Amino acid sequence: MTPINNDKGFSLIEMLAAVTVLAVGLLALAGLQMTAIRTNSHAANLTEATALAQAAVERIQALDGDRDWLREEWVDSAPPADLADLVAGTPYRLLVNTAVDFNGIDNLTRINLTVESINAVQKVGGNARQAVTLTVLKRYF
Repeated sequence: MTPINNDKGFSLIEMLAAVTVLAVGLLALAGLQMTAIRTNSHAANLTEATALAQAAVERIQALDGDRDWLREEWVDSAPPADLADLVAGTPYRLLVNTAVDFNGIDNLTRINLTVESINAVQKVGGNARQAVTLTVLKRYF
């Protein structure tokens, strides 16, 4: 009589090795998922900040050139009344920098608008603020 060879199943060691490999793969996927979520959140915040900055640029372009603040130098200042309501109630702040008679051209003001996140964002190298800066030229009279 020949002995019956019953080596068709998996051993316990083989199952533990397979489960370990599967667990390592799932942990890597979880790390990738967290990175994707963080990146999407960053992109959404930058998109919102860009939209606010663009709205400020459009509002400045629509203004008459008789605004007093167009004739003044502003350095990292809170926005003038014409623009202040754009960021009210949002987690962003608007900073205005101006250069009057830009490049020696009379009655021309360069306006740098920076929309900055109020909340610090966790980055690899530490905390940082997300910011978008747009520039517009406006004539005043």
